[in-house]
Amino acid sequence: MRNGKKCTGLDLAVKNKAMEENKEKVQGTPEAEAPKEQPRKMTYEQLEGIAHQLSEQNVQLVRKLQEANMQNMFARLNFLFKVVEFGARFPKEFLDKSVAEIVDIMTVDVPEQPKEEVPQEEPKAE
Repeated sequence: MRNGKKCTGLDLAVKNKAMEENKEKVQGTPEAEAPKEQPRKMTYEQLEGIAHQLSEQNVQLVRKLQEANMQNMFARLNFLFKVVEFGARFPKEFLDKSVAEIVDIMTVDVPEQPKEEVPQEEPKAE
């Protein structure tokens, strides 16, 4: 018993295996004595290639995220229309919020283009 729990055969087998592995490491098996290879340093071109691959992957993931967000928005819009369709079954406040959200989603915001200001010339002193 350990910590008030009974040890099972599986627990003992796992512990024995771990002890054997530690014993081998301490005794110095050929695996433990083999020198570890130093990781090769990558060239600038290799790093540049990896950066380019990661950039492309990021663009693809952003595109997939935008598509998923668009699908979610359409699904939400469908549910909002169902709420309006069966409005009698929902509280008025919820129905009003749903209608407001539909209007918000369906409204296209057109940003106003700033008017170009023509600098006024100051009168010349004569």
